[in-house]
Amino acid sequence: MVEAGGRTAQSFGLARLLGQIYMLLYLKNQPLSLDAMVEELQVSKASVSIACRQLHAFGAIRRITHKGDRRDFYEAIQDFRGLLQNGLLPALDKKLDSARIQIEQCRGMLIEADSEASEQLLQRLNEAEERRSKISDLIRNPLVRRML
Repeated sequence: MVEAGGRTAQSFGLARLLGQIYMLLYLKNQPLSLDAMVEELQVSKASVSIACRQLHAFGAIRRITHKGDRRDFYEAIQDFRGLLQNGLLPALDKKLDSARIQIEQCRGMLIEADSEASEQLLQRLNEAEERRSKISDLIRNPLVRRML
């Protein structure tokens, strides 16, 4: 299941480790320290630390402190709605914005090239931009966000 979480994160354009850590914490159903996660996942502590900061920023995990222990512990937040709205949708929105910029740059180069092949490619890019725009509008729609 931990590996499946990693593959799922990758399919959304996120780092594999983010999905692995989230799934590990979700399945353990108890707070784990960075050291425990490093041991379970067999990755570097720096990688786990960075991934935990990202997951925390997404609202996917929460930091827990234990009295008398200087280490930070983390637990999974099981509110999938919050995870979707605060983590996955903004990440997808960012990817779509990046795609828009790349499409615009390619359009500019094709317009400058002004050839028959350029016309066909320009038409494809226009179609791609239309789809990208529709998806972007959909995930930014307040009604859709409320439904999620």
